[in-house]
Amino acid sequence: MNKTVKNPFKQIMSGELLQRGRIEKNLPFLLFLTLLMLVYIGYGYYVDNTYRRINALDKRSEELYSELQTALELYDQESLQSKIAEKTSKWGVYESKDPPKKIELINE
Repeated sequence: MNKTVKNPFKQIMSGELLQRGRIEKNLPFLLFLTLLMLVYIGYGYYVDNTYRRINALDKRSEELYSELQTALELYDQESLQSKIAEKTSKWGVYESKDPPKKIELINE
């Protein structure tokens, strides 16, 4: 049961690690670790691309919001009573000088 533990760096540098069959014995685990590293790298690229897309959409939504505010301001200006009266006068429609009258029906 007395095993001497050698320096792992020394084993790697001397090539002793490769000669004893340790690599072949642990090959499935090493392949699993390689797969995990590839998944981790791929996920990093995915997160970066998603973050860029979110930032681009955020900038676009800010632009659309400012366009909406501009359109609402234009609508408010064009829907003023004086602007509507000016635009409808060319068709012969003028605003009434007399207030509207209420018509009441009397049921007997």
